[in-house]
Amino acid sequence: MNTPILLALVTLVTLGIVAFFDKVAGANQVYIPSWLIVNSIPYALLGIVVHLIQRHPFDLSPRMTWLAVVSGFIGAIGIFSLLLAFKAGGQGSIILPISGLGVVVAVILSYIVYREPVTATKLLGLGLGVSSIIVLSR
Repeated sequence: MNTPILLALVTLVTLGIVAFFDKVAGANQVYIPSWLIVNSIPYALLGIVVHLIQRHPFDLSPRMTWLAVVSGFIGAIGIFSLLLAFKAGGQGSIILPISGLGVVVAVILSYIVYREPVTATKLLGLGLGVSSIIVLSR
């Protein structure tokens, strides 16, 4: 198995667990700002530790800094919305698959920005994903 696929599988498992923990937090009526703050500490620590181990100078262009900030805000809004959905009684078996359809947005943006090909196989896969969400939400 090649490295990118293996790393994608690690991401699938770890982010699936994180999404479940978000469901647990929402079901337990956490105060969302507190959850977001504490939840973000490990991300910052991992970045710092890896940065120190690699001994690479901090290097981020102004353009990429701006993109990172915007990405962080968008991600925070997404997690905030997800937690609110769970606090409102949303079922994980419905909310999580719907939120997972963000891959459709990523495919569309990749096509628009990078002109990545959208093959019939990719469209079939996206269609199956969307149809599975429809079936799961009933």
